[in-house]
Amino acid sequence: MSTADFLRAVLETLRARLPGELHSLQARHQGSLIKLFGDEPEIHFELWLHATRGRVELALHFETRDPDRNRRLLAYVADDLPFLKEAIGPSIEAEPWDKGWTRVYLTRPVERLSAAECEQLAATFAELVEILDPIRREAVAANPPSVS
Repeated sequence: MSTADFLRAVLETLRARLPGELHSLQARHQGSLIKLFGDEPEIHFELWLHATRGRVELALHFETRDPDRNRRLLAYVADDLPFLKEAIGPSIEAEPWDKGWTRVYLTRPVERLSAAECEQLAATFAELVEILDPIRREAVAANPPSVS
């Protein structure tokens, strides 16, 4: 299966797995990424397939143009890291990243782009989105964009 076909299938399966209240999240498939976002596309859930490395990143990214806000958003979510490690798994991490961005993420291996892998990946990503979305919404409400 090609990367594009695989990611389209993951997105379709993901949409079917998400509860109704999360259907309002917009979705974008671009290259080796799938992004889900609300009102601010810079704050998004991301599935990033690194096929050549045999890995996939599942994450909540804070990529606004305000590095201080990104850090505050990360700090807000990171307060719940013990809960997230219990609910999602011990490999989830929260860290500053590139360009003043921040992320809460985990990686896992992807051996082949198959229908079975698609189902598993969509289930894992749906669980991550469902658990993190209420915290994301709280973080955004507590850390609105700066008025310039």
